[in-house]
Parts: sequence; structure tokens; C-alpha cells
Amino acid sequence: MSRKKLKILLISLLPLLLLGFLAFRAFENSAAYYYTISEVKAAEVLEQKLRVKGQLVEDSVIYDPSIPLLAFSLTDGDANISASYRGVLPDNFHHSEEVIVEGTLNPQGEFLVSKLMLQCPSKYEGEE
Repeated sequence: MSRKKLKILLISLLPLLLLGFLAFRAFENSAAYYYTISEVKAAEVLEQKLRVKGQLVEDSVIYDPSIPLLAFSLTDGDANISASYRGVLPDNFHHSEEVIVEGTLNPQGEFLVSKLMLQCPSKYEGEE
């Protein structure tokens, strides 16, 4: 193979390799594993970015709109964790069945939420 053909082959493969790398990075960032509260408590995951799914503990919500700071507790039935979120209180927060939070666990055991997502009861589910 001549040097000119090799150079053309390498130049044409470069965009394909770049697209492959970008697709891999996008898939890697979109893959979501939800930790349970018990898994977070049992593992040493301080200061690591995590996604945690749990149920909102009744009467644990404290919201200060002047900061704005939302403090609440989540449970998985076996363990509880306190969490705080700096941001506006979502409209459906009190009606959500499950809460998904992304953030880090600080050394005091509080989950510092950077992203808050709600799973509300579906209006399309049948009545029980």
C-alpha cells in the first residue's frame, strides 16, 4: 500500500473513531444505576456522585424559600437518609411517591442533592 493511500485511509478513519468515542461517552453518561438508601449507607461512597432512589418520609420536608433550601428525608423501608437541595421547591414534591436524587454524600451522612427528580402517581393507573 502506498503512503498516499495509507494517509487517505487514516484520514477517513479519524472521523469514524471520533464518532465512536463520542457515542461511547454519551452511552456511559446516560446509563443510570439507582442506589438504594441501604446500599449508600453500607458502602463507602463519600464525595462520589450517586443517583439514589427512595420514598419521601412523611412530615420530614422543611423548605425555606428565602435561601431557597429544601431539606427532607428518604427511606427504602430499611434505612433513612437526610437530604438537602438548594433550589426551588418542585410543585408536585408533596404528591410524589418516589424521589430520585443525584448528588454526593458528605462526611456528616447528609446527601447533598444537585439534581432532584420526582416520580408522581400516574393518572392513567387504575383505581384499587
